[in-house]
Amino acid sequence: MVFSMKLVIMTVLFYYGSCEDKVTVREPPALPATPANRIVRGQPTTVRSYPYMAYLRSFYMMHGQRQLGGFCGGVILTQHHVLTAAHCLFRKINDTTAATGTTILRASKVVIRVGSTYNDRGGSEHVTSKFVVHESYTLPFNDVAVLVLSDSISNYRSSSVQPAAIPPRGYVVPDNASVVAVGWGHTDTNCSYSSPLGLRHVGLRTVDRDTCAARWRQEVPELPDSMLCAGLLGVGGAGACRGDSGGPLVYNGVVVGVAAFVMTCDDSFYPQVFMRVSSYTDWINNTVSQNQVVAVHKNSHNTAVAADVTSLMLLAFATSIWILFSEI
Repeated sequence: MVFSMKLVIMTVLFYYGSCEDKVTVREPPALPATPANRIVRGQPTTVRSYPYMAYLRSFYMMHGQRQLGGFCGGVILTQHHVLTAAHCLFRKINDTTAATGTTILRASKVVIRVGSTYNDRGGSEHVTSKFVVHESYTLPFNDVAVLVLSDSISNYRSSSVQPAAIPPRGYVVPDNASVVAVGWGHTDTNCSYSSPLGLRHVGLRTVDRDTCAARWRQEVPELPDSMLCAGLLGVGGAGACRGDSGGPLVYNGVVVGVAAFVMTCDDSFYPQVFMRVSSYTDWINNTVSQNQVVAVHKNSHNTAVAADVTSLMLLAFATSIWILFSEI
């Protein structure tokens, strides 16, 4: 009986060991994506079609008071990590006490909602424990960041919550390929109160780098390879908009872009610009690997609490030694 109890103790302790989060890297299939309907002029969709979608709300501290700064999209990478745009984590405000007249605030808290078609209900909410901004981020360059969650995403790998696949390093989406932007951003470029509650998507076409660089030359003299352009040139009337930042550009089920900036949401001349995910595949993988979260799953819904892996492994080791040298 004593021996049986000791075995139970050892099994339970080793159950607390961590499983490392890994990012899913996959090259998109060669066939062209099916275009979505022409999230200005987009169409409603559901989280089951894009189960890696995350809705972000950022909060800022100013003069001791917490303020809601804005909302963005994000992409689930693992059970504990979400990819988004770096600029979603900063806010420029007027500040007469500063020499420049403005102050850049860094988010003090970010709350994400996953597993829901709606941005105000359903699914589950999670708070970030930290976020890692690309070390070379200077708006609008290297506009990527990884959020590290303080607990495990609920209902992970269900029909409404899945990790996104990202392309391997250096992968290039073909020019004029059909891609889809997804988000909860404004549906009317002229109306700041046009944010939908339901998720929407819109079909765009990738734009070759030379054309994109030529059209943006006045505003962005340098358009590096780490940027990916898409739009409806000569047509306009549709595209990502305010609030869609940080959300995905999808090609054949793989997240190839992170929404970064636009001239106007439905512009027919200026392509919309996304961070090219394949330029950051190694950075994303390294960031996830260096910011692992050890969690204990309490139930079938994957509710978790943070744990100290070093202490747990030492405790497990000590228990094993005790079992070996104790009387049976």
